[in-house]
Amino acid sequence: MTFIITSPEDIINLTLSRIGYKGRIGSIWDGLFASKKFLDIYSQTRDELLRSGDWGFAERNVNMNLLKSAPAYGYIPPVTWNNTYPPPPWFFEYEYPSDCLKVRSIKFSPIFIINYDPQYNNFAIENDQAYSPPKKVILSNVPNAILVYTAQVTDPTSWEADFIEAFSSALGRRIAPVLMGLESAKMEVADETASKTQAENERG
Repeated sequence: MTFIITSPEDIINLTLSRIGYKGRIGSIWDGLFASKKFLDIYSQTRDELLRSGDWGFAERNVNMNLLKSAPAYGYIPPVTWNNTYPPPPWFFEYEYPSDCLKVRSIKFSPIFIINYDPQYNNFAIENDQAYSPPKKVILSNVPNAILVYTAQVTDPTSWEADFIEAFSSALGRRIAPVLMGLESAKMEVADETASKTQAENERG
């Protein structure tokens, strides 16, 4: 059976077929036992898999939104540190994108000459308690920074084939013990391992 993946239901039915489950779902919200169990694990499993590798379709490069910066000449009295500035030793505090699952790197903005020898730039992720409620932020010493991150991509039509394979296998490993019993779960673990290996080989 050929599956065309355009919705969560498509990938769920693909997973059900692979673990040997006889039923299918029409909607993840239809109230069926299988649907309810997939609702418990679907989003978490997808996001964990997105974080686990540098998937090309999920990469985003964006100009970072500056929230705070340290004084240009440092903390020399009468200027002293307070929570209107980034915590030392960081010079800049940037907004954490709402769809960011994993920060991959922070880069300098290109000016005129392309950097053919890019270096790693340190950063930290913290909750800034100066906001109410506290705000998740990215701290860095790179001015006008570009953020490279893994986005939370929920649209199945945007996924690469190897991600679909790995996602279906991961879902099957988690759902098989509930729907099919222990032996099917063991088979699904083996299938997931093979899918991950194939995906890693294809991505080089």
